[in-house]
Amino acid sequence: MDGPRDHGEPNWRIVVPVCGAGAEAGPPSQPTVRECVRAWEGTMAIIVKDVTLPFSGLHIGQWIAPPRGAYAVMGPNGSGKSQWLALLAGQLRVRSGTVDLGGHRVGWVMQQPEHQLSEESVSREILWPFSSVKQNEPAFRQSLDAVKERWGLEDLWEHSVWSLSTGQKRRLVCAVYDFLDPEVFLLDEPTEGLDVTWKSRIRDWIIARSENHLMLIVSHDWPWVLSFVSQGYWCEGVLDNIPQDLGEMWYAHSLPPSSPLESLWRTLCERGAPVGLRDWVDPHTAAQQVVSLWKTQSNVR
Repeated sequence: MDGPRDHGEPNWRIVVPVCGAGAEAGPPSQPTVRECVRAWEGTMAIIVKDVTLPFSGLHIGQWIAPPRGAYAVMGPNGSGKSQWLALLAGQLRVRSGTVDLGGHRVGWVMQQPEHQLSEESVSREILWPFSSVKQNEPAFRQSLDAVKERWGLEDLWEHSVWSLSTGQKRRLVCAVYDFLDPEVFLLDEPTEGLDVTWKSRIRDWIIARSENHLMLIVSHDWPWVLSFVSQGYWCEGVLDNIPQDLGEMWYAHSLPPSSPLESLWRTLCERGAPVGLRDWVDPHTAAQQVVSLWKTQSNVR
């Protein structure tokens, strides 16, 4: 996108209205990272009241964002999870209801990271909001080096963004928002295209960030989410207005199992076996539980 680059701290504001009476409903746009950077003032909570999303029909009676922490947004395909994030990012218009973002800065990592990239190189994608004077400050360079290392961008720094794999593009968009440090992170299928190592690294990053930021995570990867997220929102017809226990949510909704171990664990839970709802996500813990059950049954006999 065109525009002056010699400026200091980011101070852009999305001009597309979030909602309002008479607003034309339509599909969420696909903004670049540049267009998603939000100015912020004040400390109000994010509040959504009486909104029904187009297409999916998801209804939100009243939802108030927790001030911080990591929360999963789970549900079947087509239930409106991605639309929900688009709404919170200020990129989805609805016909009625209110959406008050409270001036919070929002970082939205979409399912298709290529739709959010607009610069020629990895370095320009991260550095464009900052003036050349700012970029030469020692503290700035130190923070930048930490982000480059955290997201594995050192060897990709001068590469074209269009030469990157899908997983690398996702890491780049995550790095951009990590560096800009918004109050709210919206992560839509953040592990898509990532290997086991990067799944673990992004999990650790979310855990660290959740101490002082709100992290909302849309994912179909139950084992990964259950390994570190304790609460979440179920999205199907109506969005939960308060977070629920994620283990109980997994058990309550009979989605197709992702592995034979998950299928076994659901059977054990249904039969009342004394096992934890989350223990199957760690094969070592699951094996210990099964051995303990076998020993108990053997002793009874």
